[in-house]
Amino acid sequence: MAKVKWGWTFVLILFLIFAALTVFAEEQATRIIKFVPTTHVRDVREGRCWTSSIAAPRPDAWRCMIGNEIVDPCFASTDRNFVICNPNPPKGYPGFRLRLTEPLPRSEIPAQSAYDGGWLVELADGTLCRPATGASFEVKGKAASYYCDSRQKGKDIVLLGGFDTGTPLWTAEKATIVQGPRGPSLLSSQRIAVKTVWQ
Repeated sequence: MAKVKWGWTFVLILFLIFAALTVFAEEQATRIIKFVPTTHVRDVREGRCWTSSIAAPRPDAWRCMIGNEIVDPCFASTDRNFVICNPNPPKGYPGFRLRLTEPLPRSEIPAQSAYDGGWLVELADGTLCRPATGASFEVKGKAASYYCDSRQKGKDIVLLGGFDTGTPLWTAEKATIVQGPRGPSLLSSQRIAVKTVWQ
């Protein structure tokens, strides 16, 4: 009887070690999520889409307009009369439905396209960042490729350059800048791990 108990104890120890190693491995790798929009969206607006998305270069995503406001990305839905725009998965926001006033244009993105980036990125410290799809700028020779949420008044948080994808855990250069009469000035920057990427 003692041998049986020892056998089960040994199996349990092995299981716990395996589970711990699995969690450790997941924490040491950036999570890449292929985003699929939900159809359970209540907020409805009206507009049109005129070209493929810049933020999410995939064949089922578009750059759209509501009046003079640009919305990017907007994703195809099961109803061809609508697209789903501006979702925020980490905050549980499904986005809004855009009722199309014109048919969708033909996508300019190949079906099997791939890219080292995402339309929404979560850093290890919880900061959310989105691609710079309009006017951008450079700081010390590096382009501001992503704009991030910032609670610091008068200061902007950006990602400079591209992601370092040489290891399973991606990293990025997170920078704090201020805009002055001579352009942006770098206050500080650091390498930071990228927790999750939505593509």
